[in-house]
Amino acid sequence: MAKRRRLNAPTVEELAKISEGFAAKPDIKRPSALGVNVPPIARVAGEAAALSGAEAADARRYQAAKEAGLLAQKIPLSHIETEHLSRDRVHVDEAEMAELKHSILAHGLRMPIEVLPLGGDNGTLRYGLISGWRRVAALRALAKETGREEFTSIPSLIRAPKEASDAYISMVEENEIRTDLSHFERGRIAVISAKQGAFESVEEAVNALFAAGSKAKRSKIRSFALIFEALGDLLQFPTRLSERAGLRLAAALKEDQIPALRAALALSSGVSFEHEWRVMENVLKDYEALGKKAKVERRASKPEGHGEIKLANGVNIEKINGEGYIDIRFTGRHADSELVDTVMLEIQRLLEPE
Repeated sequence: MAKRRRLNAPTVEELAKISEGFAAKPDIKRPSALGVNVPPIARVAGEAAALSGAEAADARRYQAAKEAGLLAQKIPLSHIETEHLSRDRVHVDEAEMAELKHSILAHGLRMPIEVLPLGGDNGTLRYGLISGWRRVAALRALAKETGREEFTSIPSLIRAPKEASDAYISMVEENEIRTDLSHFERGRIAVISAKQGAFESVEEAVNALFAAGSKAKRSKIRSFALIFEALGDLLQFPTRLSERAGLRLAAALKEDQIPALRAALALSSGVSFEHEWRVMENVLKDYEALGKKAKVERRASKPEGHGEIKLANGVNIEKINGEGYIDIRFTGRHADSELVDTVMLEIQRLLEPE
């Protein structure tokens, strides 16, 4: 059997020789993509250039996202004008506000607001609030109550709407999703945005602001818009109006009951919604009773034969006999002021001597 060789640890002198041998060997270069050895200094320079290029690309992407309003930026509350747009919400529930403040204290603000740039004011950038009025109000209240610096600014998405209508649409859309508006508040903001020139008419405002709503919903909003236009300055509790009560009120307003309702409200003390509604309901009951009576009388006085003519375009022409007068009434989808003016001019041409 072969005798095993005994292994001995190298001496200090032997280890030194081994180290010198490794040091004497040429450095093995890393081949480049083309198979050429790249000196270390060139490799470091290349890696630095690649890194700076990536950082530049990241900076460009960051700037593009910032300009597109995709990045939230901290803006001091003192730089935000909350009434730049007329707000759609009329009433703020105190319990809901207290709940929001508690949530911010416990978990921080979860969602940024939306603002639009208004330009500089003595070197200070100003912003107009688009959406997030309740969040701004809650932070301002917390800053006052606690004195904490963290509540003096708010994360904001800076938008650049092309038209004023876009800003109003953004505001309404957020409240429609997060906190449901009353029908009166919807009608009110439609009227205000139209009067401020964001839309050409209340009809257009309703269709644009509430485009996601059904045709029936938009029709109801237009009825409440009429209530705001006719009685908004006198109503103390308009957001308490139910859908049924509002539609009943709008029907009376369309039938020339505006003076009667305004006179009644002007004398009302407005101590509560129940009192305010009783005042209006008394007028409505009188109007509705007269309306039923007028319909019965109209049917009774309706002449035989050609008392009514129905045109192909949907306009109905009706002759109504009364004591000492005869009325001609136009009804239908195309019956409007322009049609009546045209008919009056034609009657003048027929009856007036040359």
